[in-house]
Amino acid sequence: MKNIFCFLNGFIFAFMQFGFLLMLQINVTSTYVTYALVTICWMAGALAGLWIKSLNPFWLMAIQPVAFYLAYLLATYAPFASFTFPLAASLVAAAGLWAGRFFPEMLKAGKRTDSLFFHENNGFIVGVLCFFVGFTMLGRPFLLAVPMIFVIVLLPLYKKAGIALAGTN
Repeated sequence: MKNIFCFLNGFIFAFMQFGFLLMLQINVTSTYVTYALVTICWMAGALAGLWIKSLNPFWLMAIQPVAFYLAYLLATYAPFASFTFPLAASLVAAAGLWAGRFFPEMLKAGKRTDSLFFHENNGFIVGVLCFFVGFTMLGRPFLLAVPMIFVIVLLPLYKKAGIALAGTN
């Protein structure tokens, strides 16, 4: 069960990163600055998630789609406003918090490092492929449906897998 959980988290990490990138490139700007913004802010969020031990994993998983949908609304309805990029950067960082907290929490839950990285990385690779196929075939409806589908799948799986993570009972 923990292997499936790790795989699905890798999948959603890929979707979130590429989803933010394409959403901002389509609606705001398609320059290298958008790529840099998503990459740097995701990594900043992941580092913050790695260092802040008091973050509740359950809520971090729930924050990802909320941040994604807020960024989508922002990029769609205020694409050229002066606050769009800074606010989008904050939302990308907020979505990246669980990516940073995921690894230490899974290690605390008894997952071996090699198995953890194997399953998460495979999920990431499959997530990248599925993202591009899904977005190419279905467009925006795919972009809007996947985050909610994954939060609906991940949160119960998190509880069902019996993953004894900090801050949850």
